[in-house]
Amino acid sequence: MADKTIQTAEHDLKCEYNEKTLHRIHRIQGQLGALEKMIQADEGSCEDRVIRARTVEKGMTSLITHLVECYLVNTARHEMTDDPDKTTAELARIFDLLNH
Repeated sequence: MADKTIQTAEHDLKCEYNEKTLHRIHRIQGQLGALEKMIQADEGSCEDRVIRARTVEKGMTSLITHLVECYLVNTARHEMTDDPDKTTAELARIFDLLNH
């Protein structure tokens, strides 16, 4: 019974992370769409466009951070017990992706 409760809690946590991830993606799509409309309508200054583009960039950075957090909470902490070498290698690959 305790295993089922843990599995349900883990599933709920994954669903919560998925909802938050999708929310972030939709927000970024909206920001990108607003930038596209601004350019198509030839509105705003170059500075305004850069500010909007930076907003999209910051949203992407936030999304990437969220995805790494999701991996750590939902996957790595469980896999570390079963196969710490494999999990450490996966973490190293993720950190490498973050730095390039």
